[in-house]
Amino acid sequence: MENLVTANIKSRPTRTFISILAVALGVILMLVVGGIVKGTLDDYLGRTMAVGSDFILQPPGSSVFYALSDPGLNEKYADLVREVPGVVAVTPVLAKFNSKQFGLVFGIDWDTYNQFPGRLDIIKGNPSLQGDEVIVDQMYADANKLDVGMKTEIMNYEYTVAAICRPGAAVRVFLPLETFKERTGTPPDKVTILFIKAADGADREKVFAALQEKFQGFSLLRASDQNLLLAEAKMPGLNEFRVLIVVVSMLLAFMIILLAMYTTIFERTREIGILKSLGASQRFIVGMILKESAMICGLGVILGIVVSEVVRVAVVAKFPTLQVSMTTADLGKGFVLGVLAGVLGALYPAYKAARMDPVKALSYE
Repeated sequence: MENLVTANIKSRPTRTFISILAVALGVILMLVVGGIVKGTLDDYLGRTMAVGSDFILQPPGSSVFYALSDPGLNEKYADLVREVPGVVAVTPVLAKFNSKQFGLVFGIDWDTYNQFPGRLDIIKGNPSLQGDEVIVDQMYADANKLDVGMKTEIMNYEYTVAAICRPGAAVRVFLPLETFKERTGTPPDKVTILFIKAADGADREKVFAALQEKFQGFSLLRASDQNLLLAEAKMPGLNEFRVLIVVVSMLLAFMIILLAMYTTIFERTREIGILKSLGASQRFIVGMILKESAMICGLGVILGIVVSEVVRVAVVAKFPTLQVSMTTADLGKGFVLGVLAGVLGALYPAYKAARMDPVKALSYE
């Protein structure tokens, strides 16, 4: 049977190539787009944890995805937080999404921000932040060819690079809080979030309960628990979007294989009639069609995985600050789903071929 399947594939090279390419496109869509979503999310949450805070206070109904949150938190709440027993540090942050560089910008209070374990690790320049100064991480500086003392435009305003910090900070760009408020039209007393640090040895559950009682109705997250951050992220439609990508990819492979195999059945009507007249069983006919489909899908998936990796490397090279996650598990999932979609698409054509009357098939013109 294997020789027959291989011969069938080679006999129609153009259609086979198009089918392989279509399956590959579905896999590329699934891996690349899904990888960007997953990589960005993992990087985002990892950076949130890197601040070293224990809790994050935000206005009611806010999301841990700061780009989706309005600066609706009164900065004066920081003083109320400091009154809670067990709290050792609080810092206000104004977060804005920079669409041009596709990343978050933090407006920070230098003195209070650096009380946290995730303080900025300056590797070049002056450890200060005021006026029109900006601090960027090494990766951002390399990507934009920046050095200390150079000018750079951020969200339509020009800043001077005061220092470059080590990668791994909460975001890649840091501006003075008051300057950032003024230039983004944010009210002087408003911020996006408050990072809160409990004292060493303090009972964090008691501190969390006290904060909940003091700020009832506000969004309060445990920043040390990544799983909790994911559970409470409240990102509307994120899971649905990722599922949609997988479904669209599978449908693409399904429809292409269905059409290719269905057309092939009509073209091979006489061949199938000959096989059945020679004693080929329905199982043999179905197996032949499914094996051909699986082989095409397998080649398409392999091509898709290879191209996806090339695209991932190209995207990271072009946009170093953008994360694209493609783990072995992701590649395995893409392989299984791609082949599965193609095999499912071949089921009906295989069934139709197996049910052919050999006499009618032999007389088919």
